[in-house]
Amino acid sequence: MVKRHVRIYIEGGAEGRAANNDFRCGWKKFLIELHELARAHGYQALEVVRGKGRGNAFNRFKKHQKEYPNDLCVILVDSEKEVPEGARVWDIVANRTGDKWERPIWATERHLYLMVHFVETWLLTDQDALRSFFKKGFNGRPLPTTNLEDRSKHEIEEALKKATQASSKGCYRHVHAHEVIGIVRQDRVRTLRHGQRLFDTLGRFIRNEPEV
Repeated sequence: MVKRHVRIYIEGGAEGRAANNDFRCGWKKFLIELHELARAHGYQALEVVRGKGRGNAFNRFKKHQKEYPNDLCVILVDSEKEVPEGARVWDIVANRTGDKWERPIWATERHLYLMVHFVETWLLTDQDALRSFFKKGFNGRPLPTTNLEDRSKHEIEEALKKATQASSKGCYRHVHAHEVIGIVRQDRVRTLRHGQRLFDTLGRFIRNEPEV
């Protein structure tokens, strides 16, 4: 019997085997609900594939049918821009300067998931997780709590800098993202439109339900 996996190609991650393992570990903790759903529907596991740069993640995703022809493979990347309600996700990456990605002929909307504007937006949904990670000196007051997907990368980066500059671990850096995401609660990320889309739409895909 062929062992099938759900593979999710995720933008980000540093070089090296240890960095790869840390990246995968953090994201697998966050995605445990989808991993368990995959196990319940005949898959061996949900596997996180570290994409490093977004272009590399997309290129690996495009080749999955040759590398993993029996697996269900999707991709998760930062949107890097606003995503109007009702917009098609492939149109966002097709029109974005620096991407201009062409949707593979076999891919549907539920093969692509976006973090709007970037993964740090998702981290802001759970200030308890940020406080737990940065420990003494963390100050959540500068962090926005509403309309997070409408806020620019610059605004969120500056807020995180102010919130963490006096913390035990120093200022927030992007390399912290995969560690923090491992303790972020899924229900908090579900409060975001595209966070909820990841769990709901990919969940239906795993269950082999019709696309809506």
